[in-house]
Amino acid sequence: MSEPTPLPEPATGAEPASSWRDLPLEQQVAAWEQTVPGSAERILRQVEADYEHRRRMDLVEVRFRIFGVGIASAGLTGIFWLAKYLVDHDAAGFGAGVFGASIAAFVGLLLRSDRLRR
Repeated sequence: MSEPTPLPEPATGAEPASSWRDLPLEQQVAAWEQTVPGSAERILRQVEADYEHRRRMDLVEVRFRIFGVGIASAGLTGIFWLAKYLVDHDAAGFGAGVFGASIAAFVGLLLRSDRLRR
């Protein structure tokens, strides 16, 4: 009996940040230049453009994260103020329910988004 074939390793999901792997080997560059003059220059421009695109997308991601933190902070502040208002107006049980349910939903969102990133 032959041994079973090993299963492939699960993908890590994250692409390496470096684009050095996109650069061609010296022999490839020479062969491309011999076949189509100027092709090596075009390929290097494409690699540089890809690097700049990745940088812009990283900046966009940081901005979205900052915006998300701001929205979450405003939402939590609103929940605290609503709970305080309800407690101050003799609805402590309802205020505790609103506060507890809102915090539970927020924690559930945090756990779910963390699971999706991995």
